[in-house]
Amino acid sequence: MANAIEGDTAFAAGILRSCFGQGGDFTVVVEEPAESSAAEAKRTEFKVWSPLLTSWSAVFDKMINSESFMERHQARVIITDFSSTSVETFLRFLYSGVVEGPLEALVEVCALADKYQVEKLQELCTQAFEKGLNARNSSQVFVSAARFQLPDVRRMALETIWIMADDALESCPCASPELLEEILEPGLICTSNAELEVLLNSWGNRKKRKAGEEETVLGALEPVIERHLLRMKEESARMSAAYGRSLAAFGTLPVCAASYSEDIFSWLREACDSWASRPPFLGFFLNVVLGPGSFDFCLTNNEPLEQYASNRRPFHMTANSITWMLPHDSVYLTGLSFARDMPEQVHCRVFCSKDGLHWHLAADSAKSKFEAKAPLPLSRPAHLVKWFKLEVLEGDFYNNLQVQGICKDDLR
Repeated sequence: MANAIEGDTAFAAGILRSCFGQGGDFTVVVEEPAESSAAEAKRTEFKVWSPLLTSWSAVFDKMINSESFMERHQARVIITDFSSTSVETFLRFLYSGVVEGPLEALVEVCALADKYQVEKLQELCTQAFEKGLNARNSSQVFVSAARFQLPDVRRMALETIWIMADDALESCPCASPELLEEILEPGLICTSNAELEVLLNSWGNRKKRKAGEEETVLGALEPVIERHLLRMKEESARMSAAYGRSLAAFGTLPVCAASYSEDIFSWLREACDSWASRPPFLGFFLNVVLGPGSFDFCLTNNEPLEQYASNRRPFHMTANSITWMLPHDSVYLTGLSFARDMPEQVHCRVFCSKDGLHWHLAADSAKSKFEAKAPLPLSRPAHLVKWFKLEVLEGDFYNNLQVQGICKDDLR
Protein backbone atom coordinates (compact mmCIF):
# COMPACT_ATOMS: atom_id res chain seq x y z
CA MET A 1 0.00 0.00 0.00
CA ALA A 2 1.45 3.37 -1.03
CA ASN A 3 1.89 6.03 1.61
CA ALA A 4 0.28 9.42 1.09
CA ILE A 5 2.53 12.36 1.97
CA GLU A 6 1.43 15.97 2.07
CA GLY A 7 3.21 18.82 3.83
CA ASP A 8 3.70 22.54 4.21
CA THR A 9 7.23 23.19 5.43
CA ALA A 10 6.83 26.95 5.01
CA PHE A 11 3.86 26.94 7.39
CA ALA A 12 5.77 24.79 9.89
CA ALA A 13 8.75 27.15 9.66
CA GLY A 14 6.46 30.07 10.44
CA ILE A 15 5.13 28.29 13.54
CA LEU A 16 8.68 27.52 14.71
CA ARG A 17 9.72 31.10 14.10
CA SER A 18 6.91 32.36 16.35
CA CYS A 19 8.22 30.16 19.18
CA PHE A 20 11.30 32.34 19.69
CA GLY A 21 11.17 34.01 23.09
CA GLN A 22 8.48 31.62 24.35
CA GLY A 23 10.69 29.75 26.81
CA GLY A 24 13.26 26.98 26.66
CA ASP A 25 15.56 24.71 28.66
CA PHE A 26 18.77 26.68 28.02
CA THR A 27 19.72 30.31 28.63
CA VAL A 28 21.98 32.42 26.44
CA VAL A 29 23.30 35.33 28.51
CA VAL A 30 24.85 38.36 26.80
CA GLU A 31 26.97 40.67 28.95
CA GLU A 32 27.99 43.97 27.38
CA PRO A 33 30.32 46.55 28.95
CA ALA A 34 28.81 49.72 30.40
CA GLU A 35 28.80 52.78 28.17
CA SER A 36 30.30 54.87 31.00
CA SER A 37 32.11 54.20 34.27
CA ALA A 38 29.04 55.26 36.24
CA ALA A 39 26.66 52.92 34.43
CA GLU A 40 26.18 49.23 35.07
CA ALA A 41 27.06 46.53 32.57
CA LYS A 42 24.17 45.54 30.33
CA ARG A 43 22.91 41.96 30.72
CA THR A 44 20.41 40.34 28.36
CA GLU A 45 19.02 36.80 28.60
CA PHE A 46 17.42 34.63 25.92
CA LYS A 47 15.59 31.40 26.73
CA VAL A 48 16.02 28.85 23.96
CA TRP A 49 15.66 25.12 23.39
CA SER A 50 18.95 23.20 23.57
CA PRO A 51 18.03 20.61 20.86
CA LEU A 52 17.71 23.49 18.41
CA LEU A 53 21.14 24.85 19.33
CA THR A 54 22.82 21.45 19.07
CA SER A 55 21.17 20.66 15.73
CA TRP A 56 22.54 23.82 14.12
CA SER A 57 25.92 24.15 15.83
CA ALA A 58 28.69 21.62 16.45
CA VAL A 59 30.08 23.98 19.09
CA PHE A 60 26.82 24.09 21.03
CA ASP A 61 26.42 20.34 20.56
CA LYS A 62 29.74 19.67 22.26
CA MET A 63 29.09 22.31 24.92
CA ILE A 64 25.65 21.02 25.88
CA ASN A 65 26.15 17.28 25.48
CA SER A 66 29.61 16.90 27.07
CA GLU A 67 29.87 16.29 30.82
CA SER A 68 33.14 18.23 31.00
CA PHE A 69 31.52 21.57 30.08
CA MET A 70 30.02 23.67 32.85
CA GLU A 71 27.48 25.08 30.36
CA ARG A 72 25.80 21.65 30.36
CA HIS A 73 25.44 21.60 34.15
CA GLN A 74 24.41 25.26 34.45
CA ALA A 75 22.14 25.11 31.37
CA ARG A 76 23.45 28.45 30.20
CA VAL A 77 26.24 30.07 28.23
CA ILE A 78 27.62 33.57 28.80
CA ILE A 79 28.63 35.59 25.73
CA THR A 80 30.77 38.68 26.33
CA ASP A 81 32.27 39.39 22.91
CA PHE A 82 29.12 40.15 20.90
CA SER A 83 26.21 42.56 21.23
CA SER A 84 22.78 41.44 22.39
CA THR A 85 21.31 42.69 19.10
CA SER A 86 23.53 40.43 17.00
CA VAL A 87 22.99 37.47 19.34
CA GLU A 88 19.23 37.92 19.01
CA THR A 89 19.49 37.97 15.21
CA PHE A 90 21.66 34.86 15.40
CA LEU A 91 19.18 33.01 17.63
CA ARG A 92 16.18 34.07 15.56
CA PHE A 93 17.88 32.51 12.55
CA LEU A 94 18.13 29.18 14.40
CA TYR A 95 14.35 29.25 14.82
CA SER A 96 13.49 30.43 11.32
CA GLY A 97 16.33 29.79 8.88
CA VAL A 98 16.04 33.46 7.90
CA VAL A 99 18.58 36.17 8.64
CA GLU A 100 17.62 39.80 8.24
CA GLY A 101 19.01 43.16 9.22
CA PRO A 102 21.20 46.01 7.96
CA LEU A 103 24.21 44.73 6.06
CA GLU A 104 26.55 46.50 8.47
CA ALA A 105 24.98 44.59 11.39
CA LEU A 106 25.23 41.24 9.61
CA VAL A 107 29.03 41.39 9.86
CA GLU A 108 28.79 40.70 13.59
CA VAL A 109 26.16 38.00 12.98
CA CYS A 110 28.50 36.38 10.45
CA ALA A 111 31.27 36.42 13.07
CA LEU A 112 28.91 34.68 15.51
CA ALA A 113 28.12 32.06 12.89
CA ASP A 114 31.83 31.55 12.34
CA LYS A 115 32.57 31.15 16.06
CA TYR A 116 29.73 28.70 16.68
CA GLN A 117 30.14 26.90 13.33
CA VAL A 118 26.69 27.52 11.88
CA GLU A 119 27.72 27.03 8.26
CA LYS A 120 24.36 27.75 6.66
CA LEU A 121 24.18 31.14 8.39
CA GLN A 122 27.72 31.96 7.23
CA GLU A 123 26.71 31.03 3.69
CA LEU A 124 23.60 33.23 3.77
CA CYS A 125 25.50 36.18 5.24
CA THR A 126 28.12 35.86 2.50
CA GLN A 127 25.37 35.87 -0.13
CA ALA A 128 23.94 39.00 1.48
CA PHE A 129 27.33 40.73 1.27
CA GLU A 130 27.81 39.70 -2.36
CA LYS A 131 24.40 41.13 -3.28
CA GLY A 132 24.20 44.13 -0.96
CA LEU A 133 27.65 45.73 -0.75
CA ASN A 134 27.60 49.19 -2.31
CA ALA A 135 29.27 52.57 -2.09
CA ARG A 136 27.16 53.65 0.89
CA ASN A 137 27.85 50.73 3.22
CA SER A 138 31.23 49.36 2.08
CA SER A 139 33.40 51.49 4.41
CA GLN A 140 31.43 50.54 7.51
CA VAL A 141 31.35 46.87 6.54
CA PHE A 142 35.12 46.97 5.91
CA VAL A 143 35.87 48.44 9.35
CA SER A 144 33.49 46.02 11.07
CA ALA A 145 34.90 43.00 9.22
CA ALA A 146 38.40 44.01 10.28
CA ARG A 147 37.24 44.24 13.90
CA PHE A 148 35.63 40.80 13.84
CA GLN A 149 38.45 39.24 11.80
CA LEU A 150 36.43 38.13 8.79
CA PRO A 151 39.03 38.26 5.97
CA ASP A 152 36.70 37.35 3.09
CA VAL A 153 34.09 39.97 4.04
CA ARG A 154 36.85 42.51 4.62
CA ARG A 155 38.24 41.83 1.14
CA MET A 156 34.83 42.12 -0.54
CA ALA A 157 34.16 45.44 1.18
CA LEU A 158 37.62 46.81 0.37
CA GLU A 159 37.25 45.92 -3.30
CA THR A 160 33.88 47.68 -3.35
CA ILE A 161 35.50 50.81 -1.89
CA TRP A 162 38.25 50.74 -4.53
CA ILE A 163 35.87 50.16 -7.44
CA MET A 164 33.23 52.68 -6.30
CA ALA A 165 35.69 55.16 -4.83
CA ASP A 166 34.01 58.37 -6.00
CA ASP A 167 30.94 57.61 -3.89
CA ALA A 168 32.41 55.31 -1.22
CA LEU A 169 35.01 57.91 -0.19
CA GLU A 170 32.72 60.92 -0.35
CA SER A 171 33.11 61.16 3.43
CA CYS A 172 35.99 60.06 5.63
CA PRO A 173 35.72 56.41 6.76
CA CYS A 174 35.57 55.88 10.53
CA ALA A 175 38.74 53.82 10.32
CA SER A 176 42.05 53.51 12.10
CA PRO A 177 45.18 54.88 10.39
CA GLU A 178 46.17 51.30 9.50
CA LEU A 179 42.84 50.61 7.81
CA LEU A 180 42.91 53.95 5.98
CA GLU A 181 46.37 53.02 4.66
CA GLU A 182 44.84 49.82 3.31
CA ILE A 183 41.99 51.73 1.66
CA LEU A 184 44.38 54.20 0.03
CA GLU A 185 46.51 51.39 -1.40
CA PRO A 186 48.65 52.97 -4.14
CA GLY A 187 47.23 52.54 -7.61
CA LEU A 188 44.12 50.48 -6.80
CA ILE A 189 41.53 53.20 -6.23
CA CYS A 190 39.43 53.51 -9.38
CA THR A 191 39.38 57.26 -9.66
CA SER A 192 41.95 59.75 -10.90
CA ASN A 193 44.52 61.21 -8.54
CA ALA A 194 43.03 64.65 -9.19
CA GLU A 195 39.56 63.48 -8.13
CA LEU A 196 40.95 61.59 -5.13
CA GLU A 197 42.82 64.70 -4.01
CA VAL A 198 39.54 66.63 -4.03
CA LEU A 199 37.89 63.89 -1.95
CA LEU A 200 40.70 63.75 0.62
CA ASN A 201 40.75 67.52 1.03
CA SER A 202 36.97 67.59 1.49
CA TRP A 203 36.93 65.25 4.50
CA GLY A 204 35.82 67.11 7.61
CA ASN A 205 36.05 70.45 5.76
CA ARG A 206 39.73 69.73 5.37
CA LYS A 207 41.50 72.01 2.92
CA LYS A 208 44.93 73.06 1.84
CA ARG A 209 46.24 75.74 4.12
CA LYS A 210 47.04 79.17 2.85
CA ALA A 211 49.14 81.72 4.65
CA GLY A 212 47.47 82.77 7.90
CA GLU A 213 44.80 80.06 7.81
CA GLU A 214 44.24 77.74 10.74
CA GLU A 215 44.99 74.07 10.13
CA THR A 216 42.11 71.60 10.09
CA VAL A 217 43.10 68.30 11.67
CA LEU A 218 41.51 64.87 11.38
CA GLY A 219 43.44 63.52 14.33
CA ALA A 220 45.49 60.42 13.72
CA LEU A 221 44.35 60.19 10.09
CA GLU A 222 45.96 63.46 9.06
CA PRO A 223 49.51 62.07 8.55
CA VAL A 224 48.10 59.25 6.41
CA ILE A 225 46.21 61.71 4.23
CA GLU A 226 49.23 64.01 3.85
CA ARG A 227 51.47 61.09 2.91
CA HIS A 228 49.12 59.92 0.18
CA LEU A 229 48.64 63.42 -1.19
CA LEU A 230 52.42 63.66 -1.56
CA ARG A 231 52.56 60.18 -3.11
CA MET A 232 49.98 61.16 -5.72
CA LYS A 233 52.00 64.22 -6.73
CA GLU A 234 55.06 62.01 -7.19
CA GLU A 235 53.01 59.54 -9.25
CA SER A 236 51.75 62.31 -11.50
CA ALA A 237 55.31 63.48 -12.06
CA ARG A 238 56.43 59.97 -13.06
CA MET A 239 53.49 59.56 -15.42
CA SER A 240 54.12 62.93 -17.05
CA ALA A 241 57.80 62.12 -17.51
CA ALA A 242 56.97 58.79 -19.14
CA TYR A 243 53.97 59.68 -21.30
CA GLY A 244 53.66 63.46 -21.28
CA ARG A 245 55.75 64.27 -24.35
CA SER A 246 53.98 61.84 -26.69
CA LEU A 247 50.52 62.76 -25.40
CA ALA A 248 51.18 66.50 -25.43
CA ALA A 249 51.58 66.35 -29.20
CA PHE A 250 47.90 65.39 -29.34
CA GLY A 251 46.75 67.93 -26.77
CA THR A 252 46.15 65.46 -23.93
CA LEU A 253 47.74 64.75 -20.56
CA PRO A 254 48.41 61.42 -18.80
CA VAL A 255 45.76 60.47 -16.24
CA CYS A 256 46.73 58.69 -13.01
CA ALA A 257 43.80 56.35 -12.46
CA ALA A 258 43.22 52.65 -11.95
CA SER A 259 40.33 51.02 -13.80
CA TYR A 260 38.10 48.08 -12.99
CA SER A 261 36.91 45.88 -15.84
CA GLU A 262 34.92 42.67 -16.26
CA ASP A 263 37.10 41.90 -19.31
CA ILE A 264 40.55 43.42 -19.06
CA PHE A 265 41.81 42.22 -22.47
CA SER A 266 38.84 43.85 -24.20
CA TRP A 267 39.23 46.97 -22.04
CA LEU A 268 42.89 47.29 -23.08
CA ARG A 269 41.79 47.22 -26.73
CA GLU A 270 39.31 50.03 -26.02
CA ALA A 271 42.02 51.98 -24.21
CA CYS A 272 44.29 51.59 -27.22
CA ASP A 273 41.58 52.84 -29.57
CA SER A 274 41.00 55.90 -27.36
CA TRP A 275 44.60 57.11 -27.62
CA ALA A 276 45.01 59.80 -30.25
CA SER A 277 48.62 58.70 -30.84
CA ARG A 278 47.36 55.13 -31.61
CA PRO A 279 50.27 53.08 -30.23
CA PRO A 280 50.36 49.42 -31.32
CA PHE A 281 48.02 47.19 -29.35
CA LEU A 282 50.31 44.15 -29.50
CA GLY A 283 53.63 45.28 -28.10
CA PHE A 284 52.46 48.24 -26.02
CA PHE A 285 49.15 47.33 -24.38
CA LEU A 286 49.40 43.55 -24.55
CA ASN A 287 51.80 40.83 -25.60
CA VAL A 288 50.74 37.30 -26.59
CA VAL A 289 52.74 34.07 -26.62
CA LEU A 290 51.29 30.96 -28.26
CA GLY A 291 52.18 27.50 -26.99
CA PRO A 292 53.98 24.70 -28.87
CA GLY A 293 50.92 24.13 -31.04
CA SER A 294 51.00 27.64 -32.49
CA PHE A 295 51.01 26.34 -36.07
CA ASP A 296 47.67 24.59 -35.46
CA PHE A 297 46.35 27.75 -33.79
CA CYS A 298 47.11 29.80 -36.90
CA LEU A 299 45.48 27.22 -39.17
CA THR A 300 42.19 27.26 -37.26
CA ASN A 301 42.12 30.99 -36.45
CA ASN A 302 42.56 33.07 -39.60
CA GLU A 303 41.96 36.61 -38.31
CA PRO A 304 44.77 38.89 -37.07
CA LEU A 305 46.07 37.71 -33.69
CA GLU A 306 45.01 40.89 -31.89
CA GLN A 307 41.36 40.08 -32.69
CA TYR A 308 41.65 36.96 -30.52
CA ALA A 309 44.00 38.45 -27.93
CA SER A 310 41.57 41.31 -27.24
CA ASN A 311 38.50 39.04 -27.08
CA ARG A 312 37.01 40.60 -30.20
CA ARG A 313 36.59 37.11 -31.63
CA PRO A 314 36.43 33.64 -30.03
CA PHE A 315 39.25 31.27 -30.94
CA HIS A 316 39.70 27.52 -31.36
CA MET A 317 42.39 25.72 -29.39
CA THR A 318 43.06 22.05 -28.67
CA ALA A 319 45.80 20.67 -26.40
CA ASN A 320 47.70 23.95 -26.43
CA SER A 321 48.18 27.16 -24.47
CA ILE A 322 48.05 30.90 -24.97
CA THR A 323 49.70 33.46 -22.69
CA TRP A 324 48.88 37.15 -22.29
CA MET A 325 51.36 39.61 -20.78
CA LEU A 326 50.70 43.26 -19.87
CA PRO A 327 53.97 45.17 -20.53
CA HIS A 328 53.11 48.34 -18.62
CA ASP A 329 50.27 47.38 -16.27
CA SER A 330 49.52 45.01 -13.40
CA VAL A 331 46.21 43.48 -12.36
CA TYR A 332 44.56 42.97 -9.00
CA LEU A 333 42.65 39.82 -9.92
CA THR A 334 39.02 39.58 -8.76
CA GLY A 335 37.55 36.95 -11.07
CA LEU A 336 37.72 34.75 -14.17
CA SER A 337 35.01 33.62 -16.56
CA PHE A 338 34.40 32.50 -20.14
CA ALA A 339 32.64 34.70 -22.68
CA ARG A 340 30.56 31.77 -24.03
CA ASP A 341 29.03 28.65 -22.53
CA MET A 342 31.74 26.12 -21.71
CA PRO A 343 30.80 22.43 -22.20
CA GLU A 344 31.97 19.81 -19.73
CA GLN A 345 33.94 18.05 -22.47
CA VAL A 346 36.55 20.82 -22.33
CA HIS A 347 39.10 20.77 -19.53
CA CYS A 348 41.27 23.84 -19.14
CA ARG A 349 43.30 25.64 -16.49
CA VAL A 350 44.16 29.29 -15.96
CA PHE A 351 47.45 30.38 -14.42
CA CYS A 352 48.70 33.84 -13.46
CA SER A 353 52.10 35.24 -12.59
CA LYS A 354 53.77 38.47 -11.59
CA ASP A 355 57.04 37.71 -13.40
CA GLY A 356 56.38 34.96 -15.96
CA LEU A 357 58.57 32.55 -13.99
CA HIS A 358 56.51 31.56 -10.97
CA TRP A 359 52.96 30.56 -11.85
CA HIS A 360 49.88 30.36 -9.65
CA LEU A 361 46.95 28.09 -10.58
CA ALA A 362 44.03 30.53 -10.45
CA ALA A 363 41.25 28.30 -11.83
CA ASP A 364 40.60 24.77 -13.10
CA SER A 365 37.46 24.01 -15.08
CA ALA A 366 37.76 20.32 -14.03
CA LYS A 367 35.58 19.27 -17.01
CA SER A 368 32.60 21.06 -15.51
CA LYS A 369 29.95 22.94 -17.45
CA PHE A 370 29.98 26.74 -17.08
CA GLU A 371 27.48 29.22 -18.43
CA ALA A 372 28.74 32.30 -20.25
CA LYS A 373 30.18 34.89 -17.85
CA ALA A 374 29.62 32.62 -14.82
CA PRO A 375 32.52 33.02 -12.36
CA LEU A 376 35.04 30.20 -12.20
CA PRO A 377 36.09 28.97 -8.74
CA LEU A 378 39.01 31.31 -8.09
CA SER A 379 42.22 30.75 -6.17
CA ARG A 380 43.46 34.28 -5.65
CA PRO A 381 47.14 35.13 -6.03
CA ALA A 382 48.76 36.89 -3.09
CA HIS A 383 50.00 39.78 -5.24
CA LEU A 384 49.33 41.78 -8.40
CA VAL A 385 49.93 39.87 -11.62
CA LYS A 386 51.02 40.71 -15.17
CA TRP A 387 50.83 37.32 -16.91
CA PHE A 388 47.85 35.05 -17.66
CA LYS A 389 48.07 31.60 -19.25
CA LEU A 390 45.15 29.54 -20.57
CA GLU A 391 46.02 25.87 -20.94
CA VAL A 392 43.60 23.52 -22.74
CA LEU A 393 44.11 19.91 -21.62
CA GLU A 394 41.14 18.13 -23.21
CA GLY A 395 38.44 18.96 -25.73
CA ASP A 396 38.04 21.67 -28.37
CA PHE A 397 38.11 25.12 -26.80
CA TYR A 398 36.07 27.70 -28.72
CA ASN A 399 35.69 30.66 -26.43
CA ASN A 400 37.43 33.63 -24.82
CA LEU A 401 38.90 33.98 -21.35
CA GLN A 402 37.61 37.01 -19.46
CA VAL A 403 39.78 38.44 -16.68
CA GLN A 404 38.08 40.62 -14.07
CA GLY A 405 40.08 42.97 -11.90
CA ILE A 406 41.63 46.35 -11.26
CA CYS A 407 44.26 47.39 -13.78
CA LYS A 408 46.97 49.86 -12.73
CA ASP A 409 49.96 51.38 -14.49
CA ASP A 410 53.28 50.02 -13.20
CA LEU A 411 54.62 53.56 -12.80
CA ARG A 412 52.13 54.20 -10.00
